[in-house]
Amino acid sequence: MPIILSLSQLDTEQQLWAAGPEGLFAVNQSGHNGDMLNPVPQPEQELYCCGVADDRVLVGGLPHGVAFSLDAGDNWQASWMDGVDAPVVCMAPDPRVAETGVILAGSAGGGILRTRNRGSSWWVSNFGLRDYSVLTLAWAPVAPDDVWPRREVVFAGTEEGIYRSPNAGLGWKRSEGFDGVCQVIAVSPHFHRDGLVLIGTEEIGLWRSQDGGHTFTQVEGAPRRVDALTANAAGWVLSNEEQLWSSPDGLTWSPLENTRPTLTLFTTSSGVWSGGEHGLELIK
Repeated sequence: MPIILSLSQLDTEQQLWAAGPEGLFAVNQSGHNGDMLNPVPQPEQELYCCGVADDRVLVGGLPHGVAFSLDAGDNWQASWMDGVDAPVVCMAPDPRVAETGVILAGSAGGGILRTRNRGSSWWVSNFGLRDYSVLTLAWAPVAPDDVWPRREVVFAGTEEGIYRSPNAGLGWKRSEGFDGVCQVIAVSPHFHRDGLVLIGTEEIGLWRSQDGGHTFTQVEGAPRRVDALTANAAGWVLSNEEQLWSSPDGLTWSPLENTRPTLTLFTTSSGVWSGGEHGLELIK
């Protein structure tokens, strides 16, 4: 069974994509585990992540940094990478990518790259960033019309901390309270009302912010290792090395019985997708 490390989809009307060391897959969401993953040829020799815009699928890795396809993987084009030759390990499209064309990419040593044309060309966007090993990226949801000022908030996790951008990745400021390797970030779907952001680590547990990601404190009683993390309308789901856990508020956690550990969690309107060494499955 292929190992899945990355999932991407803009909405339930579009294709769900999965990526891992064995390659890129178009997900048959009505299939079973054995026939759910349909291989799609892609140009990266080392594949770390996938992403989507409204008209294309993108892959991140080596040797191309980012490559994109306009025809669901039949043909590929390498992106212009602004001189960065480090591998791209994570991607996060702006929730309004169809309007803005903005996607962020995190690299292992080159920092953050930003595109305004859906990934055809990328520019370094490291203003305020002190660590260029970027492991994870996560956008806050679009601000409601009655919220002012209308910030476009996005977070970046690095090997030494977490950074917050209020302007769609143009500039970054390090958040306070957390020092360590930030492995995964999840932002509340009600972020502009509750200000909740969670970050997970491999060795020092789960951390929580309730002020919009400006400061973080450690969550007592949560699993010490967090390999995957996501938010949905009902609360939060994480995986440690043993199983999945759920929480209504990010503070109190309960194990989900008869679940397997996972390496990535991805929330859609259909449920939470779990990807890892077992392949891919949907958790209702």
